[in-house]
Amino acid sequence: MARRDRPSPAGLAAWEGLLRTHLTLTRTLDRELVERHGLSLDWYDVLVQLNDAGGETTMGDLATRLLISPSTCTRVVARMADAGLVDRRVDAGDARVRHASITSEGKAALRAAAVTHLAGIQRYFARFLPDEDAAVLRDRFETMRESVAGD
Repeated sequence: MARRDRPSPAGLAAWEGLLRTHLTLTRTLDRELVERHGLSLDWYDVLVQLNDAGGETTMGDLATRLLISPSTCTRVVARMADAGLVDRRVDAGDARVRHASITSEGKAALRAAAVTHLAGIQRYFARFLPDEDAAVLRDRFETMRESVAGD
């Protein structure tokens, strides 16, 4: 009888495959962005999240969107502000709240890097998944995420 508190050999192999593939893909996508655009995958993600938020959001919201700690978010955004890709400001109504916004230079960098990044996602990931399989995988990941988030 199968134990419910341990993954099956196939489940464990799938987990290990996911971890190895994620690491390999993110390292490759990061390397391409750095080599071609001088942006790390982390910086690219900040620009994407700011753009998706309408160009500006609070640092707390940005950290949540990025799935990183607020202190890590602060360090990344500070370096990006030094590079001219984002601006930071204190909230006029609450000095405890900080905002980050994408600059015109950040928008230009995002547009250029998106071409490389999306081509990489296609080349290394999406081309191996027919749309039907991608939809099933997305649903499974969402189910897993909701299960963990609910605990």
